[in-house]
Amino acid sequence: MSRQSSLLSFFPMSEAKRDGDGGCSPHSDAEPEGGRMLSPRGSGIRGRTRAPPTDCDCEFSPGDLVWAKLEGYPWWPCLVYKHPTEGSLFRGRGRSSRIHVQFFDDDPSRGWVSIRYIRPYTGSSGRDTSRGGMFYSSRPEIRRAMELADAALKKEKSERLELAVCDKPSESEEEDDEEMEVSDEGDDFGTSEEVKRRKRQIARKQHAEKSKKRKIMDSDSEREYSDMEFKPDEASSDENSVGVGDSDASESEADPGKKPSINGGGAGGGAGADGNPTSWEHDKIDWLQDGKRKDARRRRQNDPDYDPNTLFVPEDYLRNCTPLMRKWWEMKSQNFDSVLFYKVGKFYELFHMDAVIGVNKMGLSFMKGTFAHSGFPEIAFDRYCTILVQKGYKVVRVEQIETPEMMEARCRALAHPTKYDRVVRREICRVISKGTQTYGILDSDDLDSHNKYLLCVKEKVDDSAGLQRTYGVCFVDTTVGKFYLGQFSDDRHCSRFRTLLAHHIPVQILFERGNPSAETQKIFKGLLPSTAQEGLIAGSQFWDASKTLKTLIEKGYFGDKENPSSEPILPPVIKAMTAETDSLGLTPGENAELALSALGCCVFYLKKCIIDEELLSMGKFEEYIPVDVDIAKEQNSSSLFAKTSQRMVLDGVTLTNLEILQNATTGSEEGTLLENIDTCCTPFGRRLLKQWLCAPLCNPSTINNRLDAVEDLLAEAAKMSEIRDLLRKLPDLERLLSKIHSIGSSLKNQDHPGNRAILYEEARYSKKKIVDFLSALEGFKIIMEIISILEDIADGFTSKTLRQIAMVKSKNPEGRFPDIKAELERWDAAFDHNVARKTGVVNPKTGFDTQYDKALEDISSIEEGLRQYLEKQRKRLGIKAVMYWGAGKNRYQMEIAEGSVPANLPDDYVLKSTRKGFKRYWTKDLEKMLNEIINAEERRDTAQKDCMKRLFYNFDKSSEDWHTAVECIAVLDVLMCFAHYSQGCDGPLCRPVIVLPESNTLPFVELKHSRHPCITKTSSDDDFIPNDILIGVQDEKANPESRTCCVLVTGPNMGGKSTLLRQTGLVVIMAQLGCFVPAESCRLTPVDRIFTRLGASDRIMSGESTFFVELSETSSILRHATEHSLVLMDELGRGTATFDGTAIASAVVKELSENIKCRTMFSTHYHSLVEDYSHTPSVRLGHMACMVENETDDPSQETITFLYKFIKGACPKSYGFNAARLANIPEEVIQKAQEKAKEFEATTLSLRLFRKQCQIAEGAPLARDELDKLAVLPV
Repeated sequence: MSRQSSLLSFFPMSEAKRDGDGGCSPHSDAEPEGGRMLSPRGSGIRGRTRAPPTDCDCEFSPGDLVWAKLEGYPWWPCLVYKHPTEGSLFRGRGRSSRIHVQFFDDDPSRGWVSIRYIRPYTGSSGRDTSRGGMFYSSRPEIRRAMELADAALKKEKSERLELAVCDKPSESEEEDDEEMEVSDEGDDFGTSEEVKRRKRQIARKQHAEKSKKRKIMDSDSEREYSDMEFKPDEASSDENSVGVGDSDASESEADPGKKPSINGGGAGGGAGADGNPTSWEHDKIDWLQDGKRKDARRRRQNDPDYDPNTLFVPEDYLRNCTPLMRKWWEMKSQNFDSVLFYKVGKFYELFHMDAVIGVNKMGLSFMKGTFAHSGFPEIAFDRYCTILVQKGYKVVRVEQIETPEMMEARCRALAHPTKYDRVVRREICRVISKGTQTYGILDSDDLDSHNKYLLCVKEKVDDSAGLQRTYGVCFVDTTVGKFYLGQFSDDRHCSRFRTLLAHHIPVQILFERGNPSAETQKIFKGLLPSTAQEGLIAGSQFWDASKTLKTLIEKGYFGDKENPSSEPILPPVIKAMTAETDSLGLTPGENAELALSALGCCVFYLKKCIIDEELLSMGKFEEYIPVDVDIAKEQNSSSLFAKTSQRMVLDGVTLTNLEILQNATTGSEEGTLLENIDTCCTPFGRRLLKQWLCAPLCNPSTINNRLDAVEDLLAEAAKMSEIRDLLRKLPDLERLLSKIHSIGSSLKNQDHPGNRAILYEEARYSKKKIVDFLSALEGFKIIMEIISILEDIADGFTSKTLRQIAMVKSKNPEGRFPDIKAELERWDAAFDHNVARKTGVVNPKTGFDTQYDKALEDISSIEEGLRQYLEKQRKRLGIKAVMYWGAGKNRYQMEIAEGSVPANLPDDYVLKSTRKGFKRYWTKDLEKMLNEIINAEERRDTAQKDCMKRLFYNFDKSSEDWHTAVECIAVLDVLMCFAHYSQGCDGPLCRPVIVLPESNTLPFVELKHSRHPCITKTSSDDDFIPNDILIGVQDEKANPESRTCCVLVTGPNMGGKSTLLRQTGLVVIMAQLGCFVPAESCRLTPVDRIFTRLGASDRIMSGESTFFVELSETSSILRHATEHSLVLMDELGRGTATFDGTAIASAVVKELSENIKCRTMFSTHYHSLVEDYSHTPSVRLGHMACMVENETDDPSQETITFLYKFIKGACPKSYGFNAARLANIPEEVIQKAQEKAKEFEATTLSLRLFRKQCQIAEGAPLARDELDKLAVLPV
């Protein structure tokens, strides 16, 4: 493993966990650069004392193989062995114990790991290493480490110890941590002689201790942490170092029921035992207390227009603050809802209520003093920012935009500088929230491949009754910079809006204050209780459509600032939403005002977060159209939906009930359809798969195109294995392209405060930029290898989609893949990659950067001119010893020995300087050439300084080709995922046959020996029982002409009815995805929408009972279902009285089977329904079979075996007493229930006999036959 790809550098840190020892966090040997250090206690630097090596009562011994986990990093296979120099195996005691291990890798490293994060290693084939297991990872580095550990597992302990070859220092042997740096802003922390004396002591001690510093991990590692830490006011040891508490680390998400509070109050008032005051200064400020606070406009908290994002700070208070703290309060007053990471020197510091949050939520330590104060070094920004953002807080990064030297120079230029001038200038460079994370250079890399949407929504209720409403939405994934913009009408249940939230789950929601209706607020509260939600002020923050368009055009987000155009430039999606009569694009079009207003909200918020330029300039906009809009338009045509690009509608209820994306019980992906078919190798492939899952196809031609692709891939198994290995090597190119655009856009946007920020780890960040860029280049080279493999076999593909992916469009008009080979070769030759990777500096080769090349050419030309001029002057004077002398702006003075100076020296020679025995002269020609070369050198230096930005900017000019290439590979990845599933699933799979619905082809589903895609084995490890499911198919045995569109499903409790319904829905979804399905045969006409009414649950957050939820879902079905829909209903009516439930269920079955005539599976325990519809042609009866032994009048003697087989006919009983016995209901209760059941059955049978007699009297034709059957039953 290369030094850049060491264990700690390859993986970005996730939220860190605080061990008792605090020793799992990697540190660097970074020294302060010219800073002065100040101990919180005023006693100089306190070195950290390490706990002595101790024996530990532990199950592990040298030679053992374990899983080990450093803070914030993945689990990794390791070898336990003694420290190579100390000879100790353990450090610390009790919960603080750490054990010494070597990490398996091609280039092994070692370290100390908390005993709490050690688990025995039993091999790579166990359950814990499988998908969903504790140690599962798809990372090739960890898979390789597992191979090495498996090989070691076969050896004896003594042989394993021979593998312990790492003697490089991986953790500090002497952790003498440096204290908080004090900048030149001495006025803010006091300037007494005592402080100055301490600074001198610290400076001397730093010099003495520099030699003691030793490396902890690889110095080039981009993930190492600085030894510079804030110290608690008690002397720290390894066991007390700065870290994150266990409770904080395990809870990365905000409490769903609690919004993060910025007002620290007395939450962290400091315990008297540790030297901190029992209450902080901010706890005593009267105007800061809850109930007394005012916003920036002096509105109190009970004012309806109160803005909780701002704070009024009295001027009297500010006058008594130091200059630094005054600036902090000014920034805090405009960002009261956020935590300020305030840069002071090399540290981000937190003050007052922010410091309390830092200690409570991030595990920092308080500084000693009367006001709350904590902080951390610059290099740890990503770690602590991620912790807070994941807990629901907003973070404001405040940077210094000048150094102390720059400040002094500025003050010298002022006539009368004040104490407020003698503070380095600072600006807010970034505001980060859950929905605005971009994972830039200072941020950690995002290991989660899912989209993270920021949703802006505006609603308009179209009538007073609230039956119709219109939504304008704009949502963006800031990690990839893609915007979705749309406006649509909705019903009173907000069906389309609910579907949007299910398909594109937001992590943050913005709305106009007072705008969302009560129903929409219920949706936010019920469906997204843990999602960050923020109301913006109408007009000033939530812009109207006109202001949005005006801002977009005036700011020129979408134009090239290097080539400005007089014509306003808007992306096509936005342009289409403007009025056709307005050529300037300043007037919103019809039915677009809400959407453009939502976009305005989004632009305002991105502008506030200072990422508007980098995201909007990408111009990636797509119109959002609800998936059922085309269905609504084409309801007059019975089958047109299957001939267009229409997608199947899966609303939020269906996604939840069928567990397509998320397990309804655990909230994870375990057991979902997504988990079972997701074998994608790339992050962008996984995102595309999720989009496809939410909207399967309806057009048989398109579905068959995907199925052809799956068969083509299955036919080239060897090639596909080779391609999958290449795909696994690809980084998240989609997000890397967004990063590259962001860095390149700063070249155009020179006013961005981030360009002025003084970063002390600039070299490290530059290396990270280069690593990201080179990673993208390597990724596209791998893609070209994949395309090369596909091109060789493309002629044999029958799938149009595969042929488009495999063929380069410049070579074949059928292809869609861009020709990026020449571009990659250009970037390969642009600069020395290895040098740039090591130094973080790009020195472009000739031909890459015209400005840099021109500057070098001018310098070379001027230097040649100077050389020729010198030769000319030598001849002119007749003195060969004339030489140039000087440096900087005094260069190119002609130095002549004093004795050789001719008497008739030319008049244009001007004496510039002298030294003993020599005189130096300038001429006007020399002065001119010197000015020219200085100008050229400045241009060269400027070009080199901006070279990296220009590098990224020029690369981004071909963004359309790069994105198209990524999209092609994403499609290939998903198709290969389908092929892998079709190849590796247990049991037989088949290619579904999709029949185009015509006037003579009624909707049907025909599944033979189908199985549940997510359940291959039962708990007893028997094979899953396959079942035939026929809906709308001719029954030749019963009535060849009959086509039943509704199946009534009965059967015993726990017999598998609900599983059968889910199985049907999932198999249909898979078929229309274009994937093979778990069945022996599958035929169906396309389904335009799947409706589900499964399970029983309330929506307590929305104030809806279980029965109300049932009826709401049923209402949606009856209003939106068409004859091409699939309806799955499970036990409708159980949430109310028996007779009410039976009546509702009967009416719904009648509506679905006789009026809508859609394909329906309706499970029920109401056996009267079976009697009512037993002779209805549109309804077929089926039940889950079971075997009853010892069937008697006493149910306690019966033994019931579930057969899980779906067969024709009705089940006579539900065998509820068997379920009661399995649930351990007391036997006496079951006996009483049985007696009561007999009474109910007798009464019901009597009523049925009486009803049939009445029907006979009225002349009903079949009533006598049924009466004869009833008469033989015991009453």
